[in-house]
Amino acid sequence: MKILQFNGPWQFSIEEAPMPSFGPDELLVHSDAVGICGSDVHGFTGESGRRKPGMVMGHEAAGTVVEVGANIQSVHPGDRVAVFPTLGCGVCRYCLAGQEHICPDKRILGVNAGRWGAMADFFTCHQRQAFRIDPRADPEIGLFAEPLSVALHAINRMNPTKDAILAIVGTGTIGLALVVLLREFGYKSIFAIDKIEEKLVLARSFGAKTIHADGDNPAQVIAKETNGRRAAGIFEAVGGAATVRTAYDLCDFGGTVVLIGNLAKEFALPLQGVTSNETTLRGSYGFSRNEFEQAVNLIAKKEPELRRFISGSCALDETPGVMERMARGELNALKMIIRG
Repeated sequence: MKILQFNGPWQFSIEEAPMPSFGPDELLVHSDAVGICGSDVHGFTGESGRRKPGMVMGHEAAGTVVEVGANIQSVHPGDRVAVFPTLGCGVCRYCLAGQEHICPDKRILGVNAGRWGAMADFFTCHQRQAFRIDPRADPEIGLFAEPLSVALHAINRMNPTKDAILAIVGTGTIGLALVVLLREFGYKSIFAIDKIEEKLVLARSFGAKTIHADGDNPAQVIAKETNGRRAAGIFEAVGGAATVRTAYDLCDFGGTVVLIGNLAKEFALPLQGVTSNETTLRGSYGFSRNEFEQAVNLIAKKEPELRRFISGSCALDETPGVMERMARGELNALKMIIRG
């Protein structure tokens, strides 16, 4: 089979590899559609340091089950599945509490789970990671269970009141998924902030009020639209030190900033401001199995919106060039999908 092997910063190669072996509790899955995540691009350039040479990336995946291990009865060959990328140890207090995503010993497909990720003709996963989707569903939509889950977890981390004024810093895949879900859940006062007009157009079409980060003053725009009020909840979906500061500066007294992006190694905030304003800072990482299942159940309903996230697709052997163009800023894509 073919794999896309990461060989170090800015280095990919298409290689021939034997079919991966799988254990009694694991599945062999054909990669039908794999999303290129921003974290994959940052891994490719070496910025994040979270991808190791010799591995195969890919954690946003939908595929068709080819074979199953001897202990598996709930999933069958021919089933189409969305893949929950995280596999916890299963025995620690976090896993037992349903928080597998913060298990200290977790392994994430295409990130730190050994060699195999989904950017290959086939990959393996544990049966706990396979969530069946409608066999008629387009796998390109099925893979969006992963980014929808990231957004859903961030909303649950904030748990804003229905009348809250909310702002989203960054309208990439996660920022736009936040808009889609917040509107689905009945939130009406949503501001989306970005520098790229094409993404702001999408955010507006999904129901957000948009603010151009370079051309507008976000705080003034929000105040004007809300009779002088500030945002009670801010989602930071970029991961840069400057954008974290933007999120903090927009937050009302007693408000909450949820940090989703995680590219910058460090950021600085005014300690006296955080304490005297009683600002709540919450990290948001990944998602739980329950949240992933909820997202799987939402993808069919939200297909019209999710289809608009897709900027284009490519074959596996075209992916190195696509990834390089994305990393250099020559391809301004929201979500590129590798076709299986």
